[in-house]
Formats: sequence, C-alpha cells, structure tokens
Amino acid sequence: MANIIENAFLLGLGALSISKNAAENLIKDAVKKAEITENEGDTLMQTFIKEGEKAKENIQKAVDEAIKSRGQSLMPGAAKIADLEAKVAALEARIAELEGKKA
Repeated sequence: MANIIENAFLLGLGALSISKNAAENLIKDAVKKAEITENEGDTLMQTFIKEGEKAKENIQKAVDEAIKSRGQSLMPGAAKIADLEAKVAALEARIAELEGKKA
C-alpha cells in the first residue's frame, strides 16, 4: 500500500502532464496486483481527477496573476499613455515658443 501511496503522490505532482488514461492504467495495475480494491481504485481515481483540476486551476491563477502584474509593467496603460502624450504636447509647445522668440 505504501508503494501505491508513493505512486499517487508522484502522479499528483505530475497531474498536468499525465493523462487520464495513464492514471487509469496505474490504478488498474494496482487493482490487478491486489494492492488495492476496486473501490479504493475508484476513490483514488476520483482523487486524482479532483487534484488534477485543482492543480490546473492553481496554475491558471498563477499565470493570470503573472500576466496581470508583469503585463502592466511591460505595456503602459491608457493613463500612462495619456500622460506621456500631454508631456510631448507641452514640450512641442515650448519648442515652438522658443523657436518663435529666436526668429
């Protein structure tokens, strides 16, 4: 049973990279070897599915957060663009004023 728990742990770590088919085969193999009962296998499979979904959601949240936080530092927002446009317009007006005085 300790071996199947270790396999379950490793399967949980690789939940995003392992297919449902591979998980089913692992459980079927354990049932055939009489390491676990069919009911335990069904319960284990449901646990794998739930943990895989949780892992997927957690990774998606982390990716979304990284994009949100880093994306804003990589791309200026509308307010920053408007501020820069105002500064450019002010500098252009100042240049035009100084060039007008020299002429």
